[in-house]
Amino acid sequence: MTILFGLGAALIYGAADFFGAVASKRLRPILVTAVAACFGFAFSVFAAFSFGDLTQGANFTQTAILWGLVGGGFSAVGMTCLYAALAEGPISIVSPLSALVAALVPTIAGVAAGESFSFLAWVAIALVLIAVGLVGFVPSADLSLPSLRGLALSVGAGIGIGVVMICLKQPPAETGMATAILIRAINAIVMVSVAAVMLATRKAQPTEFANLGGKIWVLLALTGCSDAMANVLFRASAFSGTLTIASVLTALYPAGTILLARFVLKEKVATVQMVGIALALVASVLLALA
Repeated sequence: MTILFGLGAALIYGAADFFGAVASKRLRPILVTAVAACFGFAFSVFAAFSFGDLTQGANFTQTAILWGLVGGGFSAVGMTCLYAALAEGPISIVSPLSALVAALVPTIAGVAAGESFSFLAWVAIALVLIAVGLVGFVPSADLSLPSLRGLALSVGAGIGIGVVMICLKQPPAETGMATAILIRAINAIVMVSVAAVMLATRKAQPTEFANLGGKIWVLLALTGCSDAMANVLFRASAFSGTLTIASVLTALYPAGTILLARFVLKEKVATVQMVGIALALVASVLLALA
């Protein structure tokens, strides 16, 4: 179940990115993120009390609150760094780098906490990490190396996302979705505040929300709800197995984005990305055997 939940989290995280990217064609990304964050928070609260043993409600103990506050802070920093890194570019480098760092941070934390694996499992984990880089790589005709600022922002984004994964695992299972809800709440507050400042300083206009149409609002809802649902599956993966395996599998989230782009928008998938997906599947089989 660890593997299935982890891959499910990756695919749904990727779907959230896909829905957000499509919505961003009609509404600027920062506003998409702010609205989606509100939907994500609402869905987290709903999921906590609607999915039975999978989520186990929400018990706001001191431990759950502490890790929720830490995770919320790192989530805000990580997402800010991610958007800045993508703007700095090139996306073909900064995107897979941030995903790779996001996988490495909880892996290091898991091993430091005493998680141990067989040789076969370590081989599989290494293959997944390679697959993360391949799947996230976007070939470009004018490929260039990122600046030091772009590299730093990418690493910062990966660290922020990786720490959020650690925070979701730390509280006892019986605290349920409490930590995830707090992380979502802080993320929503930060993103809405940023959007409000942009509106107040006229860097964005309220009229941008006019005439969006029902389909765009559905996409905004799907973006936030998918992201929150992926949290549920990541948590289930981490508690049914180890933080390391759950994290490296979840870091394959670009696969969900490119697969939806392929089947919905008919976009071509680069050979290197197909190799990454195939490698990830092989690694998953090895993990299951290990």
